[in-house]
Amino acid sequence: SSPSRATPALPPLPKTARCRLAAMALVQPKKPAGGAYGIFSNEMRPQFQQQCKGKPITAVSKLASEEWKKLTAAQKEPYEKRYKAAKEKYDKDMAAFLAGGGVKQKGAAALRAEKRQAKEGGKKTKKDPNAPKRPAGGAYGVFVSENRAKIMKSLPAGSNVTMISKEGARQWKEMSAAAKKPFEDKYKAKAEAYKKAMEEYAKTQPAGAKGGEEDEEDAGEEEEEEEEEAQAAPKKRARKA
Repeated sequence: SSPSRATPALPPLPKTARCRLAAMALVQPKKPAGGAYGIFSNEMRPQFQQQCKGKPITAVSKLASEEWKKLTAAQKEPYEKRYKAAKEKYDKDMAAFLAGGGVKQKGAAALRAEKRQAKEGGKKTKKDPNAPKRPAGGAYGVFVSENRAKIMKSLPAGSNVTMISKEGARQWKEMSAAAKKPFEDKYKAKAEAYKKAMEEYAKTQPAGAKGGEEDEEDAGEEEEEEEEEAQAAPKKRARKA
């Protein structure tokens, strides 16, 4: 019998190909959404679903929101700490993901917006100037808006917008949950007023009209993204400077 031949060794993959395969094996970390309220809502959802049995699914979200508002600053603090820890872990995992060659994918809100735009024929819906404007930036946005003049005075003369934003973000991060609560309450009042205004505005629009503002299902995620971008933007600009 003829001697068996050894299988020739395959040549090693080029470095670029190895990097590509490694990037494909990476899994993008999931961004924690909804802040401290999101953790509270997810944890209590089974209980709220039981209480809202037989009611529309929106009743669960409404009950969660009402119960969250009843909590004191001290009761909210554990959820805020857990969200902070989850966000810090996400940031580290994302940095490792990108450093390993991973490519960041778009968030759920952005993908829904693209899907909605595709359904509408690829044309961006023109915003109605008469439509109520949704308050942006969350509680942080209210804080910066009310304290902008004070922040500017605390900085050297001639400070630019980047420096003002960076200082505002620094002050916000150092505030306790109790100190942030008045701004959270003000934002909630603005959000509720916006919701009522949108309900009245919708009555004046033809059936199926969008009104030019974001869908309610995207509002929570987009608000979270806006607040994070507002605080992260100064850091990004500072690195480029």
